Amino acid sequence: MIQRPRRLLALATASALLAGGALASAATAADHTQRLDIGAELVRQQGGGKPWIVNLSLGAHLGTSDGSVPSPVNHMVFQFTKGAKVHPEAFSTCSQDILKAKGPAGCPASSRLGSGSATANALEQDFPATIDVFNGPKVGNGRKLLVYARALGTVVIPLEGTLTKTSGKYGWKLDLPIGRIQTVADNDASITDFQVKVGGIGKKKVPFIEAPTVCSKPGWPFQGTFTYADGSTGSSSAIINCLLKATNN
Repeated sequence: MIQRPRRLLALATASALLAGGALASAATAADHTQRLDIGAELVRQQGGGKPWIVNLSLGAHLGTSDGSVPSPVNHMVFQFTKGAKVHPEAFSTCSQDILKAKGPAGCPASSRLGSGSATANALEQDFPATIDVFNGPKVGNGRKLLVYARALGTVVIPLEGTLTKTSGKYGWKLDLPIGRIQTVADNDASITDFQVKVGGIGKKKVPFIEAPTVCSKPGWPFQGTFTYADGSTGSSSAIINCLLKATNN
């Protein structure tokens, strides 16, 4: 009679521990989710069969399957449709050293390629950030693209990507490592979404981006691959349709 309550207590404790373990496993079992957000803005239609001049809108939404804050993303790779033409040589260049020392004001105005916004989450609080993109130096067969993000007015996040021409389904690749984004009390922030528009007109009226002159159905493909601090990876694809439809007001 004395042993039974003890056995029941032991069983109850074990069950609670197992249940707690199951809940903890469920809490850590959430998968990363990512959705690429791509668009093209027509700047000018050139005559004589020349490519259309466009600005590219590049964005993504990062989350988890259970709605919790994702692990910080530490690497992004974007692949863009073949047939497009990119002309960084028509723009002035800036450097990472200048950006770190003087900020965007230190770069030539003619080196600016775009701007946008982002949201990062730390300590269960969202922090908006502004983004500026600049043309960087030529490196081998590629070109550096400099990204300058600022959050909370004082947290500066300088990033350096490499744009290269590729073959196959995709004609261009942007490889963008992401460093630690530290906020208050040395906590890491997680990027949850961003949207940047890149383009513009450079020297001798040469644009940064020209759209492909041929579109094979269903459209122009794009892909984003994301690597997270917890070691997991994910990807998302998107297509700009060959047939652009008007929308009702």
